[in-house]
Amino acid sequence: PYAKQIAGHLGTDHTEYYCTQKEALEIVPKLPFFYDEPFADSSAIPTTLVSQLAREKVTVALSADAGDEIFAGYNRYDYIMKYGQAVRKLPGGVRKLAAAVMEQVPAKNIPVLSKKYLFHSRYEKMKSFLKNPSEKNILVSLTSHMTDSDIQRLLKSKSGKLISGFDNEELQQPYFSTLAYIMAVDYQTYLLDDILQKVDRAGMSVSLEGREPFLDQRIIEWAAQLPMQFKYCNGQKKIILKDITHKYIPKEIMDRPKMGFGIPIDKWLLEDLKPFVDQFFDEAYIEKQNIFNNAEVQRLRNSFYNGKVERAEKIWFILMFQMWYQKWMS
Repeated sequence: PYAKQIAGHLGTDHTEYYCTQKEALEIVPKLPFFYDEPFADSSAIPTTLVSQLAREKVTVALSADAGDEIFAGYNRYDYIMKYGQAVRKLPGGVRKLAAAVMEQVPAKNIPVLSKKYLFHSRYEKMKSFLKNPSEKNILVSLTSHMTDSDIQRLLKSKSGKLISGFDNEELQQPYFSTLAYIMAVDYQTYLLDDILQKVDRAGMSVSLEGREPFLDQRIIEWAAQLPMQFKYCNGQKKIILKDITHKYIPKEIMDRPKMGFGIPIDKWLLEDLKPFVDQFFDEAYIEKQNIFNNAEVQRLRNSFYNGKVERAEKIWFILMFQMWYQKWMS
């Protein structure tokens, strides 16, 4: 409805398409072919559907990616700026004591809260913040669905230190502010390895070329030189972009909570996609494949089926790897 409002205000052409669940789910088996790698951003599904719709009329489309990375638009920037600073202000002894208490009291043993959605994950992240409140650690915790220990438990063969995009040489340089650092991390990792891959391959799957105006070199260089208060100040994000846009679109239409491009993947994994989960998480199949720790895979699947819906992302990640592996490696 918001896009329709804006199109009506500007007098531009507007096309709405309400896809069925069946149409969305038909994309899933095609993802390993489209992406050529174990790509697990579930918003690839709606992005592919939008690309199909656009391709009916055009062969080239504009996308708005990179605005969040170069003008500070993500909600997590608020969390890092506010909570990171608050945790770092705590005396080291207090932080260590709180972390030690949390180590002794598992999330599952805390009444009432233990049943709340994602509480276990958030509990572990807070424990990690208390142990190490560095910008890097807080950002890694907020943006990672699986910790290093989660991955090590999942793999049959244990490895040493896991490679991460956060360890890029460019990100080891000193940055003039916390926000400058976390924006640089997103630009070097999330934007390149997730967002642009998702949009480009979804578009190319239907021969639609996506162009990214915000990634014009001149815009990036100009934005990098802007004082930070033009991007973020006291919880206000993408300030300069909004100031420019307000000349054309009323604030009451535009100023609202940020919305992602999400889908009900947890519901689908428990219903229409459940046969895929059962096929690729099958104990005999996992054992023969000899990649994953079978006990951990079954534990994740069983806990998800028994109501731990916060496991949905991990289930989806493993499923996407398995479908890719069968397509290209078997």
